[in-house]
Amino acid sequence: MELLKFELYKIFKQKTVYITFFLAILFSTGFTFQLTEQWEKDLYKEWEGPITAEKVKLAEEKNAVLMKKLEDAPDDEPFFFSERENAEMAVYEGVVWAAGVERNTVAYIKELDRADATAADKLNVAMLNKLDTSYFAYNVGPGKVIDFASVFSIFITGAMLLIGLSAIYTQEYSSGVENYLLSARKGRKQLLWAKVGAASVYTVVIVLAWEVFNLAWNTVQFGSEGWGTPFQHYFKYYFSPYDFTMLEYHLVQMAFHLLGAVSFAVLIVLVSSFSKNALISFFVCSALFGMPFLVVEMLMLPQWVENLFTFTHIFTMNVEPLFDFFKTVNVFGTPVLYPFVAVVMMVIVSGVAVLVNLRYMKRKELSV
Repeated sequence: MELLKFELYKIFKQKTVYITFFLAILFSTGFTFQLTEQWEKDLYKEWEGPITAEKVKLAEEKNAVLMKKLEDAPDDEPFFFSERENAEMAVYEGVVWAAGVERNTVAYIKELDRADATAADKLNVAMLNKLDTSYFAYNVGPGKVIDFASVFSIFITGAMLLIGLSAIYTQEYSSGVENYLLSARKGRKQLLWAKVGAASVYTVVIVLAWEVFNLAWNTVQFGSEGWGTPFQHYFKYYFSPYDFTMLEYHLVQMAFHLLGAVSFAVLIVLVSSFSKNALISFFVCSALFGMPFLVVEMLMLPQWVENLFTFTHIFTMNVEPLFDFFKTVNVFGTPVLYPFVAVVMMVIVSGVAVLVNLRYMKRKELSV
């Protein structure tokens, strides 16, 4: 426990950790602040609840009236909708969008539910049959929170882990403390577990810190209403077969992000133990983290190769590729959903990293 406390002290005493976190949070705001007025939220009240055919028809009619206003406007004069009209259009489009989710789900079930359906198709149908996406309400706040945890979290957590942990071993080598540790009663095995434990605790603190900011920042601007609505009402998950509300998905999202982040922290500890130079450790870890994203974005890869990158740290921490569509890996004829595969991969990578590190430390200890 004393070793763990000492390792935590060494991590958290770094001033660059606090400076990096402050800058990352600052830039994540985009230097904008949009306060949603209460009257805008009130526009949703009369539409709140289960989506019906009557509501969809009325929304389409009211939206058509606004579009007619645009068509009738003189061509030689600029036309702008009022702030209220723009807000009303957002409501009408939201109603139609929610109805579209239900309509597409029913159509897709019919398409998949056939005599020659594969095991994956049957699993997809079973999941889609459980979906209930009928409840509509104002949910901009939860959508923003989920988006922050999907996009900005990667950069914040990634940068903080690289800055805070890349030198977790190299600083021992450069300061000469290494020789003292080798001769200490508590050997390198205990030291390794202390560093892995400290890296994991540091990761949890970082994720909780930006999540507190995420909730506060987006709730103040957009409100906290709508956590009970289906997460398919957020455009990125329109085709997702998972039966989650916004709140349920965000909890799952945080769990997966944390799993990927802790696994990456353990990997950084391994890389740092091999390197005597903090910069080399930093750049190697940066490449391991960012390279999969660059490869997927810049190269035209076969789909099956691109799918393999979904189980790297950066995409697991992004979480979105695991839940946005129905995706499975065929394991001896059994379809296994991507989220389960991602969990297994992160556990394996973490376990292998620790085992390799233990072996490396053992051999190093014997060589002294």
